[in-house]
Amino acid sequence: MKVKKKFLITVGREYGSGGKVIAEQIGKDLDIKVYDKNLIEMIAKKHDLDKDTLVNDDERLSNPFFEPYINYGIDTASRSSRLFALQSQIIREEANEGPAIFLGRCADDILWEYPDVIRIFIYAPKADRVERIMNVEGISESLAAEKIIRRMDKQRKAYYQFYTDKKWGTPEGMDFMINSSALGIDGTVKLIEEILKMKGYIED
Repeated sequence: MKVKKKFLITVGREYGSGGKVIAEQIGKDLDIKVYDKNLIEMIAKKHDLDKDTLVNDDERLSNPFFEPYINYGIDTASRSSRLFALQSQIIREEANEGPAIFLGRCADDILWEYPDVIRIFIYAPKADRVERIMNVEGISESLAAEKIIRRMDKQRKAYYQFYTDKKWGTPEGMDFMINSSALGIDGTVKLIEEILKMKGYIED
């Protein structure tokens, strides 16, 4: 498959739904960039900041009253807000180059006015997500996996709704809501690639 026309994909995802694996496979199939935690590395390098500190603040709200001050080079209220501003800047810069896939980080909202953006949210039944997390992270107890899923979904929801004023995990602002369990990971990848073909972005 090859790209015919520039496009951007944003992928919101429930924890354990396989959204990251799906995005990475599409990126590999089409030879296009996928932006996830590598955004942190880009910010750390560009602004000479501590990568570990940035990782701790990634897609997470922080309280400015309970954190040491770290100068991110811009004047905002908290570390997470400063990081969000820097990530937003890089997401827009990379989107201008395109095509590209952006995982989470409110990219669907950041790129709201950009043309040729496909906004996707990946979800899956809880039982399937628990099984995936147990396998991927080597967790033997299902209750422990459920606890991680609840914590991560809550964290992502709070972060997304704080910065976008939209509801996380709903069709609002999304082009496609896809249950990754319906077709499996490989089937979901093929489905999204078929959507790209139908919209004239790629061809065999």
